[in-house]
Amino acid sequence: MHICFLNAPIEYYSPVSGGAVATIIMQSAQALQCRGHEVTVLTITNEDEIYSVGKVIPIDARRREQIHPLTRKFVALADLVQKWDWPYYLYYLRSFTRALRGLNPQPDVVIVFNDLISPQYIKRAVPNTKVFVWLQNQQGTRQKNLSKTLAATTGFLTCSAYIREWTAQKYGIPLDKFSVVHSGVDLGAFYPRPGYTAPSETLRTLFIGRIDPNKGPDIAADAVGVLQREGLSITLTVAGGLWFYGNENQMADPFFRALTGKMEAVSAVYAGHVTRHDVPALLREHDVAFVLSRANEPFGLVALENMASGCAVISSDRGGLPEACGGAAMLADPDDFEAVVGILRRLATQPELLRSQKRRAVERASFASWDSVSEKLIGALDPK
Repeated sequence: MHICFLNAPIEYYSPVSGGAVATIIMQSAQALQCRGHEVTVLTITNEDEIYSVGKVIPIDARRREQIHPLTRKFVALADLVQKWDWPYYLYYLRSFTRALRGLNPQPDVVIVFNDLISPQYIKRAVPNTKVFVWLQNQQGTRQKNLSKTLAATTGFLTCSAYIREWTAQKYGIPLDKFSVVHSGVDLGAFYPRPGYTAPSETLRTLFIGRIDPNKGPDIAADAVGVLQREGLSITLTVAGGLWFYGNENQMADPFFRALTGKMEAVSAVYAGHVTRHDVPALLREHDVAFVLSRANEPFGLVALENMASGCAVISSDRGGLPEACGGAAMLADPDDFEAVVGILRRLATQPELLRSQKRRAVERASFASWDSVSEKLIGALDPK
């Protein structure tokens, strides 16, 4: 099959400035190519390195400052009238439809991410192509009626059963239009350090993710602070930024300023945004990873990557995170701070429990390769 991925208009297909969707596209494309499929990726680009997986075709999506003020008003009016979900969507729409029409051979399948607007336009551009929407979150839309999207969409892929059920209920879509295709983990890049279960004098903990109150980095810092005041030897590293790119003025954000104070109080190391190349080595250096999302996380690829790297995981009990963790994490209500501290204390004071959780984490991740994801993906795209 010829499979075309259409990247979101706010995400670069880059190991430097790309986010979770870019990672999913790259890893899926790589596994699909290994199975003999042709892969094309339509994506916006910037000056950063792009992934070399798939045939990459740059497309256009503009930010406000890139548009002449008079033109900006016209495009903003089009957004308003059409009730499009992305700002200045018209540029993206024109660019990806032109690129799709120019593909030779035409794709058998186009996969778009977190987008309930584009399927109708994709179908117009390549009418003989199957169109799938791969949902990685609880996707909202300004559209009052999704009939055009539903008519153009062959099927919906979701990163978890949680997102499948949420979307079906929200929009009244029959469950037989959905296939659950979990994210995977690159087991060639994410693996434990030698002797990862061996006891160490200091428990090294990690939060990695977007710096956002919904992600719970402040809970991690506060919990580490409690144990430090109890005299336990424990450290914290925080990695991430407000977004995957454009982090030049983070201190203007009130939550980031507050988190900085909490990090300083526990002598945390702030690593900032870490590129995909450097993430595996960072994870391997740690013993415990926090994935304490206050929001209903759709799945939690970061949990799998931490597990594959040999970290015991303390995870929220919300959304798709229990599904991602597969019974191998220690779950807590992120609003129950004492419960989080209690779990962390047990891991810090019970070496055998820590070893057991690390082994369980690695075992769980071993069943979540991207090759297994591609097998499920092909089954959903081309059911026999």
